[in-house]
Formats: sequence, C-alpha cells, structure tokens
Amino acid sequence: MKYKQIKEGEIKLFVPAAKRIYDAPVFYNPDMITNRDISILLLKALDKKFWCMDLLAGTGVRGLRIKKEVKNSKVDLNDKNPVAYKLIKKNASFNKLKVNVTKANAEFRLANYKQVYNYIDVDPFGTPVPFLDTAVKALKWKGGILGVTATDTSALAGTYPAACKRKYGSISKRDYLMHETGIRILIKKVQEVAAQYEVALTPIFCHSTLHYMRVYFKADSGAKKTDAVLKQQGMYEGTGPLWLGDLWDTKLVDKMQRLIFETSVLFETKSLLRTIWKESKIKTFGFYDIHALAKKYKLKKLPKFYDIIEKLKKKGYKAARTHFSDKGIRTNVPIKTLLRLIK
Repeated sequence: MKYKQIKEGEIKLFVPAAKRIYDAPVFYNPDMITNRDISILLLKALDKKFWCMDLLAGTGVRGLRIKKEVKNSKVDLNDKNPVAYKLIKKNASFNKLKVNVTKANAEFRLANYKQVYNYIDVDPFGTPVPFLDTAVKALKWKGGILGVTATDTSALAGTYPAACKRKYGSISKRDYLMHETGIRILIKKVQEVAAQYEVALTPIFCHSTLHYMRVYFKADSGAKKTDAVLKQQGMYEGTGPLWLGDLWDTKLVDKMQRLIFETSVLFETKSLLRTIWKESKIKTFGFYDIHALAKKYKLKKLPKFYDIIEKLKKKGYKAARTHFSDKGIRTNVPIKTLLRLIK
C-alpha cells in the first residue's frame, strides 16, 4: 500500500494514498478534520492536564494532534488493526511525539488495562453504542470528558426509525428538526449507559456536521446528580425519549471562540464555531424553519434571514442562525410574533 504525507493541524503524517478512503487498509477521513479541530479547541479551552485515550485511532491523527497541540497532555492510542498500529507508531516517531500505542480490541483495551482517563474519545464507523459501557467505566467520574461520534445519522435522524429504536431506545422522526433531535437522542443514550453506574454526564458541546453527530460530555458522580440529569430527558412531539436540556456550555464556547485565532484549524471549523457561538446563547429547544413556516402559512415573500434576525433583536428577542439547518433560526420569540414580523 502506498502512503502520502499530509499536514493537519500542527502535525504531518502519513495516510493511505487510496483513491477511495474505504478501500484503504487504515481509515483516514479528511471530512472529519473539523471534528478533530473542535476536539483540540475544546481541550485547550478546558485548560487542564489531560490523560487521553484515542480508542479507535486509525492513523493516529487525533491523538497525535492532542499530544502536539494541547499542552501537558499525555496520550494513549489504540487500534486493533495491525497495519494501523504500525502506522500510528510511524507517525508518532515522524513527529517526535512520545505516546503509548496499543493493538487491542477497543472494549478489551479499556476493560483490562485498569487505567482511568480524564478524556476518552470514541469515534467509530457507525454507532458508538458497543463502546459506551467500557468507555464510561474507564472515564474519570469527577470532571472526566467523554467525546462521542455517531455516523449512523440515518437512524438518529429518522430515515430508519426501527434501527434507532433498537440501538438507542428512542423514536426518531424525519423532519426539519431531525439533526437536533437526533443529537439529543444520542445524548440520552450515552447518559443512560452512564447512569447505571451513578455517573452523571452533561453535554458541554455538540455539533451535527456532514454525515456525523458529535457530543462532548462532562462527568460527575453520585445518585442525586445522575437523577437530575435523567429528569431532563423526555418526549417532544412524538420524538424521543431524548435530552431536553442545554446543548452547550456557553462559557466554554466563548473560550473556544477566542482560541480559534491562535489554533491551526480549517476555515470551515471557524465558520461552524462562530455559528454555534451565537446559537449557544439562546436556551431553547429547537428552532424555526423559515421555509417550512412560509409553506404552512402561505407566506408569499420571505425577508432575508439577516433582516428577520435584526428585527427580532430590535424587539428585544434573542435570535441567531442555527448550525443544524441552513433554513433555521433559533429564537425565543413566540410563533405568532415571528409570523407577524415576517409578514
């Protein structure tokens, strides 16, 4: 297999030169750079010493970026693929980074090494559900951070509701809210797994991008705190059970936004984070799809999104675009007032 050298963030690494990423013996997805950029920004914003586990490391790009870009970080990387194992070691050596690399089944690695991490990254192909139990057990239960990716968005977003019911124990619905409700279903599932051990997982950042959904949780322990988390789950118009609480820690998002000017990330990452930075300040469930409203209420002419948002702000309401939909506005305005402003 031929390899090519690329640069991502502050590291250079070798990745397979296959024409299609799924044909390569080791998986490297350039569409997930923003996913990894956000990881770096979030860990830098938290500003603490991290002992990290990159559980399904592939080429090692995420774990190696953390080691290089997040100060005082200690990083373990794991992949059961022997080709990946060798490539991770090669990329670590090439970047002169000291990390621990293991070659084991992911669940076995977490269950048998008896190590507790304060950051664990679960980024599989498909659903993260099979890895959640051992990940929670290996996570520091006071202040630990768990990062979870789901690429089976067709189940979470309502295309395959039966699959969502099997994997996540929830009813998903395909409508304009599907990416937000999908990520809330994912949050609920991860919280349920942790609750078995009286671990309370609260989402501190999330995003739905391209073909995947991504959530970061902060852990705390104790029955009362766990029960308080579970009380924030419920149904929404026939969808769920799902997480009904806040999706972002606004102070954390503020720090991430400031750090973006001194961190090597894509323009797409900067654009996404800026949208979320504004959106996160509006504590509502869901958003309005302006095109859906126009169709439902037979509105013949729509103002520009910017004009709608500015009108709402002048009236004293909060309003911003949402990253979940290019047709959506997140706002705390009542529907009747919004329709009157649009008309």
